[in-house]
Amino acid sequence: MKSALGSSSGLGVESLAFFPQLFLSVVAIPLLLAKKDLASTMLAQTFAFVTFNKVCTSQYFLWYMVFLPFYLPSSSLLRRPKLGYSALALWVFGQALWLQQGYELEFLGKSTFVPGLWVASMLFFGINCWILGIVVSDINSQPSSTSVMPSAKKTE
Repeated sequence: MKSALGSSSGLGVESLAFFPQLFLSVVAIPLLLAKKDLASTMLAQTFAFVTFNKVCTSQYFLWYMVFLPFYLPSSSLLRRPKLGYSALALWVFGQALWLQQGYELEFLGKSTFVPGLWVASMLFFGINCWILGIVVSDINSQPSSTSVMPSAKKTE
């Protein structure tokens, strides 16, 4: 339909949705956190990218789950089990609610867009933003890593 009406040279409103995603995952998170812990920063970047993406599928979660073994050992999610279990339970609940609404829409043909799918999406987005905040806070509280190699001893 757009091509029949002609193309506009400006950015469309739909393009604005990419700015938070790109700013967080390409600019802010790497610049602020990469010197603290690179692998955990990659988790935060990927988590932010998936959280703020306009399209969300369960396969995308695997993109950041591969970084969890690097992040979790020093995370507040393990140091504070109540926080960790709460984050996990809320994430699973949010995803289950979102998937249930998607199932009703896609497989049962029910119109669940408003309020069901919209509320489930906003809840899941909010939970993901909260968890991203925990991850960023954990990384930011770490001391900067120095990758200065010790000088080699001269043998005579």
